[in-house]
Amino acid sequence: MMQCRICGNAEGNTPYRAKEMMLGLRHEFCYFQCRACRCLQIETIPPNLADYYPENYNGYTPPRTSVFGGPAGGFRRLRYAAALRPGGPLNGLINAVAPAGQYSLLGRFGLTPDSRVLDVGCGNGSYLYPLYELGFRKAAGIDPFIRQTLVYPNGYTVRKQYFEDERQPWDLILYNHSFEHVPNPQEHLRKVRQVLTDDGACVIRIPTVSSFAWEHYRTDWFQFDAPRHLFLHSVESMRLLAGEAGLQLMEVVYDSNEMQFIGSEMYRKDIPLVEKKKRRAGYANYLNYKLNKGVFQRKARTLNAESRGDQAAFILRKGQ
Repeated sequence: MMQCRICGNAEGNTPYRAKEMMLGLRHEFCYFQCRACRCLQIETIPPNLADYYPENYNGYTPPRTSVFGGPAGGFRRLRYAAALRPGGPLNGLINAVAPAGQYSLLGRFGLTPDSRVLDVGCGNGSYLYPLYELGFRKAAGIDPFIRQTLVYPNGYTVRKQYFEDERQPWDLILYNHSFEHVPNPQEHLRKVRQVLTDDGACVIRIPTVSSFAWEHYRTDWFQFDAPRHLFLHSVESMRLLAGEAGLQLMEVVYDSNEMQFIGSEMYRKDIPLVEKKKRRAGYANYLNYKLNKGVFQRKARTLNAESRGDQAAFILRKGQ
């Protein structure tokens, strides 16, 4: 019985069979999309899910400890600092001509060096390491699946711990492409509500089925990522989850990129991500990506402006 674990609906849900394609294993998994809240979800979480997270998996990449070192380090520091404090003509110019990618989102929250920032499900902690280097010494990470708690030479710490066991208050809680891997999203958001400060915010960056890529590619969609992505949310399912936890969905910021096209076209041709530079068909497709990168990027920006990109940041705050 395909009963939605988000809204409880069991009628009219659409089944799908998706292959594991990132590693090229091609194991098949059953998913379904809820007719009511539109959430796409795995039917049964495999008991050997850990087998699909190899040691070189993206989230386990160690941070660049020399992120601000070398000849370009000074300018990179300026870019990151400008993203965090977007006010003023100089920072505005830097953000216009050389934006700091995902860090641009953090400039919305008025962070100061005293702000307490937690990255949930952060792997080895690459995302917040630069923030700590910039003087935000109350930034930290948490992940239950790392081998042990990590303390880097500069003091930045990633704790081996489940978020459900968190007790400290936080001004900003981040899920940077980790929420779709969580088997119990309701419990996580209830914990967010509990430890978030009254003026704090939670930012959940995830792939979303409220997108052109899902509508166009379906099970060949690059960000389907079976079986690692347990829930692929819609705007409706995220709003429902937030409300049930006593949170409000304040804003959805689409930030998709060109990989929604190149990766999905590879999967449509049965080319796993790991083979993009190996066999001839994979390399030809990868070369096509390089030659047409600008076209794909412009298309991604258009979809983001239309609220149809395949990934977005969902900004939540405590409900009134």
